Amino acid sequence: MSTTEYQPRGNKTVGDIVRSLVPLVVLVVLAVWLLWPKTGARVQVVDPSGALRDAARIGLYTVVSPHGLPAGWQPTSSTVDQPTDRVLTVEVGYYSPAGKYARYVQSNVTSGELVRDQVPGSVPDGSAVVSGVSVVSWQRYRTPRGEIVLVRPGPVTLLVTGSAGLDELSVLAGSLR
Repeated sequence: MSTTEYQPRGNKTVGDIVRSLVPLVVLVVLAVWLLWPKTGARVQVVDPSGALRDAARIGLYTVVSPHGLPAGWQPTSSTVDQPTDRVLTVEVGYYSPAGKYARYVQSNVTSGELVRDQVPGSVPDGSAVVSGVSVVSWQRYRTPRGEIVLVRPGPVTLLVTGSAGLDELSVLAGSLR
């Protein structure tokens, strides 16, 4: 029977540990630098025309869309929801020229129901005059976070809201035709 002698590999010093860890740290820092989202990264722009066409094809009401929005408005989302045969909700979100978010929602549910579903906890906050093809008074609400909600009731309720200010929300609302 042979006995294997244990031979130490040498004394580890702090210098040896540092030299071993430096390549690993460099790789981690490089990976974080390459993969970290860049400040001022561009917004993911979508084309809402397909969703709007789908909603128009369903035909429960005349679907509106923005016309004549100034430069700088970038569509970021669009959805069509038909929870029943008689209800259709269309939503399109935008990144505004001021770097805020805004969205419009149209649905053939009552204005109270749409406000309750889309911006829960919002309370009436007067009215706002919106200029577009014609000058129209919209109902104004305030969300629990302080954001503005513009609502135009009717057989098809229109709702415009987001982190954008009243001026930009009014531009979006006024462009809807």
